[in-house]
Amino acid sequence: MREIPWKLENPVKITEAEMADLEAQYGFRMPEDLRQFCLRHNGGLLPAGSKLNPEDCCLTDFLSIGHPVLERLPTMDRLLEWQKMDGFIPMNLIPFCNDEAGDSYYIRVDEAGYGKVYYIFSEFLDDFLSDPEGEGYVAGSFTEFLEMIHFPEVPET
Repeated sequence: MREIPWKLENPVKITEAEMADLEAQYGFRMPEDLRQFCLRHNGGLLPAGSKLNPEDCCLTDFLSIGHPVLERLPTMDRLLEWQKMDGFIPMNLIPFCNDEAGDSYYIRVDEAGYGKVYYIFSEFLDDFLSDPEGEGYVAGSFTEFLEMIHFPEVPET
């Protein structure tokens, strides 16, 4: 799996039991590539300028589970709690990454699109819900998503 040049990696890791609790609470099985990434890193801040392509907003962070990277950042479990309460975003979409505009990337966990990655631009949620393959599809897997990220060049010292 691709290495991430973290600005700040979460020092608090999660256990298989914590992951299983999250999955049981919300009734899904995390795709294995994202599951292993979460167990290894448990979220973190990305370096400024990290993008999927030059036209996209900068990615800011990967969500943690249970233990926030910074107090001001929500965790995956907190976002899922809010998602379940408000009912706007279907529970077959699990948030895992944020961008500077405050929008999120989600991985699909239902049989029809298991493992696919989507971007939901909050102002166009209705468009996404009516045609997720046309309006928000990003990648066929989390691993593919990771490979798409362009990290800023770090000058050698």
